[in-house]
Amino acid sequence: MNQSTLPTPKPGEGLWGIYFTDREYAREKGDPLRTVVAAPTKTAAEESALRLGLDSPWAHPLTAEQIKSIRESAARPEQSRTTMQPTTAELRTAIEVLKLLDQRLNDHAAHAVMQLPETELGDQYAAHLDAQTIEQTSHIEKASTQLQNWREELLQQQNQRVAQSV
Repeated sequence: MNQSTLPTPKPGEGLWGIYFTDREYAREKGDPLRTVVAAPTKTAAEESALRLGLDSPWAHPLTAEQIKSIRESAARPEQSRTTMQPTTAELRTAIEVLKLLDQRLNDHAAHAVMQLPETELGDQYAAHLDAQTIEQTSHIEKASTQLQNWREELLQQQNQRVAQSV
C-alpha cells in the first residue's frame, strides 16, 4: 500500500481497499492493497483512486480486521517493511527505454511540425508542439539522470560488498 495512514471517513462514507482490476495480474503480484480511500460507494471509491493516479482500480470494502491490520502495520518501524530494490540491469533497461521514448517524442514532434501548413496558425501550433516536446523531454532526461545516479550507487555498493568479502 502506498500510504501509511488511513483516511478518516466522513459520515456516510466507508473505507475501501483499492486493488488491481485485472485479477490474474493481481494474483501474480500477490494481490497487493494499492491504497485505501474513504468514499460512500464502490464507484466513488474507484473514481477517487483514478484521481490519485491509479490505473484500473478495483474497490472492495475493508473489514474491521483489515483496518486493524493496516493500522498495526503502519505503526511498525519502517525497517520491518520489505522493499523491492531494482537490479542494476533493470535500471539500465529503464534508462534505455527512457532514451528511446525521448527520441520518439522528438521524431514525432519533428514529423508533426513538417505536416503543418505554413500559416500563422500552423506556426503557432508548431511553437506549441516544440515547447511541449521540450518540457516532456526535460522530464525524461531528469528521470533518466536520477535512474543513472541510482544505478551507479548500486554498482558502487556491489563493488564494496565484493571488496569486503575478499
